Amino acid sequence: MNEEEFVYIGTISRDYVKKEVLKNNLILVVYAVVVSIICLYVYFEDTGFNFDLFLISIFTSVVAPYVAIALISALYFSAFVRNFTYKVQKDSIVINHGVFTKTRATIPYRRIQNINITTGIFDRMFKTFTIKIETAGHSAVSSGTTRRGIGPEGYIPGLKDPHIIENKIKEIIAKISTTPSGLEDKIFKPEQLAFDNFISYILSKMREGEKLKTSIRQLREKAKLSAVMLAEKVGVPIETINYLEEGKYNPSLLLASKIAEILDCKIEDLFELA
Repeated sequence: MNEEEFVYIGTISRDYVKKEVLKNNLILVVYAVVVSIICLYVYFEDTGFNFDLFLISIFTSVVAPYVAIALISALYFSAFVRNFTYKVQKDSIVINHGVFTKTRATIPYRRIQNINITTGIFDRMFKTFTIKIETAGHSAVSSGTTRRGIGPEGYIPGLKDPHIIENKIKEIIAKISTTPSGLEDKIFKPEQLAFDNFISYILSKMREGEKLKTSIRQLREKAKLSAVMLAEKVGVPIETINYLEEGKYNPSLLLASKIAEILDCKIEDLFELA
């Protein structure tokens, strides 16, 4: 894809590293204090206080682990920030992240349901924000799976100005959702007939489906895909796939082409006249 096809390309702030290291250090400090108290108690209780042994014990059980974990943590989150990029494209947003396992998430705008901007206590200390993009079929699963450094499908942490990407995404969604100029009168006027025409169109499409025999279910199962997985790959609700498999709906050529591409078959393999 050419660079001019990107609307916006961004990275996350290095302050994200400082925030995560600070959070880890607070946990390590609590660990160090607890272990130090235990060591002090053991030496007083069992052997009497031996300052040299006490220092050795503190170094091996507190200082060395603290330094090692703090260093590994800093290196990990530095690599995480370095590898994290996001690209706002004309048809989707692409998020690349991962340290050991690299992940690329492509989110079509038609699947985006909501954009949330959050900032926690530590975020406010470093003036950073997190964007969470809720998508159809994924937000319910991912809402409870956010982990440090790794989040759901539409998860972008460590942003200094989240409104830039939010506004660009909303601007593109508004453009692709706008009815083409000149069609408003034909589609939505007169107003009292718009709903009737819409229902009539839907019913006609469903009646057309009764004339088709479909092999989508068999080909989907052969490809080892669930109906939910196929719906997500195609970018339609699960109900649409169910209607198609039951022969209750006559799909558009575009939808049939997408399904055929994913199931690695020809469109004529999917449908035949009953």
